Amino acid sequence: MADHRAILMILNPVAGRGRAKRTIQKVIERLKEHGCAIEVRQTAGPGDAENLARAFATARRDGPSCVVACGGDGTVQEIANALADLGPELGDRCPALALAPSGRCNDFAHVLGVARDPDSISQTLLTGRRTAIDLGRANGRYFCTVLTTGIDAEISRYVDESRLPLSGTPAYLLATFIVLARYRPKRLRIEGDFGVIEQSVFIASTANTSLYGGSVPIAPVADPTDGLLDLCVIDGMVLSKAVAMIPRILRGRHVGHPKVRFERSQCIRIQADDPIEVWADGQRIARTPVTIEAAAGAIQVLTPTPTAGPPPTP
Repeated sequence: MADHRAILMILNPVAGRGRAKRTIQKVIERLKEHGCAIEVRQTAGPGDAENLARAFATARRDGPSCVVACGGDGTVQEIANALADLGPELGDRCPALALAPSGRCNDFAHVLGVARDPDSISQTLLTGRRTAIDLGRANGRYFCTVLTTGIDAEISRYVDESRLPLSGTPAYLLATFIVLARYRPKRLRIEGDFGVIEQSVFIASTANTSLYGGSVPIAPVADPTDGLLDLCVIDGMVLSKAVAMIPRILRGRHVGHPKVRFERSQCIRIQADDPIEVWADGQRIARTPVTIEAAAGAIQVLTPTPTAGPPPTP
């Protein structure tokens, strides 16, 4: 059993249209059967999850603990910022981040193999291992999955502001076709270890993980443990070609396309002719110009303990 003497569950009560609340009630029941000390706090607005995690981590000085993000990637991002900031100061006493994925999008949990059902979440909390995971950092603000600066940033804004009655990929797919009709490619200057890219772009995504937007594999080989960021740049294109590109991206088949370029770098700087919004984890986090860095091993995350597979066939 994992040694967590104190567990703080930070619940976004509106995540997943109430799914987070229902999920966490079942998780608590299972954890109490094992004698876990659990505190539950609800968020009421932006910034609450970060503040609650920071206060808990600062007060806990006497042993292992974890903070459970009960919501989607936005809730995870806030908690990750608090714990990553405090990590250098607290060292091994800094709480681990745990995940109870139950929001509109749960890409960080998906990448790390944390399932959405209460039994799997409980099992990870009870037996999971602390794993050092990279974060991205944009103008000093941490993010967990993928930072976007092209049409995908505008799609993220539309999904956030419109409150579509959908979740995951369906929400982002519907928003894509709504936004696509009015989108005009942006001219960007992108600098990194690969040199300089200066062109009109349809999508420019900087990935710590392979997935975003409800499990869309924008950067299929991105690895949140390698200390690098994966850049995906898709050339600006006319509407008909952009529409044809969308199914390729959804299936990860844009890799190798002549209009798509992948690069890797520890640090990436993006500038635009006119300042544009930068989104990550479904949240607005900056405006260009933006400097994006890979923060290697910035946070400890509880990940599922691998199970032994069947014995090899003789």
